[in-house]
Amino acid sequence: MRDVKRIEIVVEAPQEEVIRQLIEDAGIDGFTLMHAVAGRGQRGDRTSDGLSSAFQNIVFVVAATADQTAALVEGVRPILKRTGGICLVSDARWLKH
Repeated sequence: MRDVKRIEIVVEAPQEEVIRQLIEDAGIDGFTLMHAVAGRGQRGDRTSDGLSSAFQNIVFVVAATADQTAALVEGVRPILKRTGGICLVSDARWLKH
């Protein structure tokens, strides 16, 4: 097993391409993306359905090194400040197979 940082980024669906690019720019090879997630935050409730995906949230789950994490988090911060969302960073163990 390998020590990594687990990064979870919840943003509005229209930010998907921006976050994808930030992940790539940080040198991270892969991620998991979940569309149409529901939840509650500072801006109230978000449902997982609706007339438009523009009002839905998405979640990226990423495993990265500490250096990659620092680069990604600094890129994500201004987006969260502008559009809302959340970024969680935690220690994790990657089970290589």
